[in-house]
Amino acid sequence: MKKSCFFICFVLFVRVSPMWGQGIASSMNRLLSSNLFATSDVGLSIYDLTDDAPLYVYRDKKMARPASTEKLITSIAYLARLGLSSKFYTRVYYTGHLGRNGTLYGDLYVHGGFDPEFMDSDMDKLIAELKDTGLTKVKGKIYGDVSFMDSLYYGAGWCWDDAPYEFQPMLSPLMLHKGCLEVIATSSLSNKIPQVRIRPFSSYYTVTNKMTSNAEGNKSFSVDRDWMNGGNNLLLTGSVCGTKKKMVTVSRPASFFMHVFMERACRKGILMKCFGGFKMLPSNVTSLLEYSHSTSEVLRPALKESDNLSAEALFYHLGAWHKGVDSCFISAKDGVDAIKGFIDELGYDPDDYEIYDGCGVSLYNYVTPELMLAFLKYAYSKPEIYKELIDALPIAGIDGTLKNRMKKGRALRNVRAKTGSLSGISTLVGYLHAANGHEVAFVIMNQNVMKTKEARAFQDKVCELLCGMW
Repeated sequence: MKKSCFFICFVLFVRVSPMWGQGIASSMNRLLSSNLFATSDVGLSIYDLTDDAPLYVYRDKKMARPASTEKLITSIAYLARLGLSSKFYTRVYYTGHLGRNGTLYGDLYVHGGFDPEFMDSDMDKLIAELKDTGLTKVKGKIYGDVSFMDSLYYGAGWCWDDAPYEFQPMLSPLMLHKGCLEVIATSSLSNKIPQVRIRPFSSYYTVTNKMTSNAEGNKSFSVDRDWMNGGNNLLLTGSVCGTKKKMVTVSRPASFFMHVFMERACRKGILMKCFGGFKMLPSNVTSLLEYSHSTSEVLRPALKESDNLSAEALFYHLGAWHKGVDSCFISAKDGVDAIKGFIDELGYDPDDYEIYDGCGVSLYNYVTPELMLAFLKYAYSKPEIYKELIDALPIAGIDGTLKNRMKKGRALRNVRAKTGSLSGISTLVGYLHAANGHEVAFVIMNQNVMKTKEARAFQDKVCELLCGMW
């Protein structure tokens, strides 16, 4: 009796195409009759891009949290507005004059443009390029310029207790190694205390090592810091057998960047004594060098690996485009306004949705499968955007966040999609190739799910079904 009632309610929400999509209706109906949906919900929107016709729709107008599939909204809006020519830069300027002996009689400025891919090795390259300019000594002060964005380093709706975890670093226009430290611990046969290496190496942080070597296995090796008070003393506890790695965020990433910058410059023979703090570039500066990463280099980790920092960089640069490229103190609101303007152009009312960040970490984001599909259809209609998107999305069973999913069957290699996961939320949005050669866009938004693996299993079954369609 319960199943009959469920089916009667269910058919009221389903719409299918009168064409070949009719063939999947019964199979989809069976999938949706799973016990999973006795306690959870789902929204679906499946579209045949080749025939330009809907295939299957279920509760596509119902609000849902997108989780990390929000990154698709950010990425598509970014590519539509800025294309591939925009860069994420770190620039060095100076005041005064540079003498023949390599001495700068003036101040040195490092201006951050929110480059999320500026890693430990990039700092070495930047210092090498600085050395190549002939600079040997700075008589004045060293300043950092973080005026690209406002001082809010977390997004609205981000969880405060996620502060030490690598997926939620503090945001800053000057980012080094994604605002994180990589702790590498190796057990020792001759010493009870494991050896520890940390990247990037710096005196900015301190380490308290309370670990032990354990030949029988690992017992909760952990890295923590006093993140409640913004501390950067790393506390290493637990035991290690072999080599283990952990990531932890740093507090005040801009200060971390400048500290490492000056340390490494001095190590390479460029004398810098006085850090002056943070302030905007004066009008009389001279450009010395620029180090940057391309849009493709930022888009790929944002989508392929679901990197939150890279997505937020896209979001803030989109906000800068909206506010004016040369503007300062870009806020999350500028990014939101840019995306909402794009939603309006797609023919939807932006006030019907909630957008708070660019990566999907915010618990305040609410969109619909219908809107997500509109973004996918737009990207497909623009070959230059679609190609970039397809190249950056995870491939089922092969790489990214889909590396360990859909490892066999027709879905293997045929699905390219963005995953999304938050507590109680699991989403999958992207494209696939059906057996009949048609290209299909799909949106699956599972909500209120207690066991994420069950929602993912449902999503994988939907993809396998769609990939096998004739």
